[in-house]
Amino acid sequence: MSPTVKNLLAVVAALVAGGLVVYGIEYIIHFLYPSPGDIDLSGHDSLKSYMREVNVGSLALILMAHGLGAFTSGWVLGKLGVQNKYFLAMITGLILTLTGVINLVVLPHPIWFSIADTCVYFPLTLLGLKFSEQMAKTT
Repeated sequence: MSPTVKNLLAVVAALVAGGLVVYGIEYIIHFLYPSPGDIDLSGHDSLKSYMREVNVGSLALILMAHGLGAFTSGWVLGKLGVQNKYFLAMITGLILTLTGVINLVVLPHPIWFSIADTCVYFPLTLLGLKFSEQMAKTT
């Protein structure tokens, strides 16, 4: 298998792994901060109104989940990427940032969350890669 295909698969695996981490943490957050029973979260308008009243603690945990997902993506890239790992991490960080921005555009969030969420993906993807490289050096 060519290095390009391996790198492409590494990016896909990193995005899936990071997404699973985010999904798992957000699933737990919904137990810690359940939505009110009278809100239909399947409708866009009711979801938008819910986002105006969401608890700050749950938003902080969601921000942490996004950061851990990005970190996990970088770590997976460090393990699976075969060359140009920093470039792969930048591409993955860009994809994560774009998906985060799409979420912020579709659903209104507090400004502090929007700024922090937009800034979390690149550095933590690179940090996850660096952590993976450091782990490889010590073993």
